[in-house]
Amino acid sequence: MKRNLFTCGTFLMSANAITLDGQLINIDAYGSRVAYLCHGPEQVFVFAGMNKMAADLDAGIKRARNLAAPPNNVRLETGNPCTHTGFCNDCLSSGTICCQFVVTRYNATPGRIKVFLVGEELGY
Repeated sequence: MKRNLFTCGTFLMSANAITLDGQLINIDAYGSRVAYLCHGPEQVFVFAGMNKMAADLDAGIKRARNLAAPPNNVRLETGNPCTHTGFCNDCLSSGTICCQFVVTRYNATPGRIKVFLVGEELGY
């Protein structure tokens, strides 16, 4: 089923952080979610709450690592250090979701990625 998503018309997702200049920052375990952002579907809709906004790339990566990854590791019951400390410990533990760090600066296909900011807090 996941392979079929490469040929779907529209893929819906969120982002772990979005910079003020429009860069999307995502952390993923296997790359399955970010793969469709990078390549495949005709269009990608990214829905994100205002809590995902970050001033710049460094702030976005920090947000993704410290505000998005720990609660996701808790949700997935990985038992990684961040599930106990509440912030990134830069671990390489088995089961971590922090394997793929993808920054989307620009898309070569104009209009393929559309970002929708929702005026409230959504997700991590």
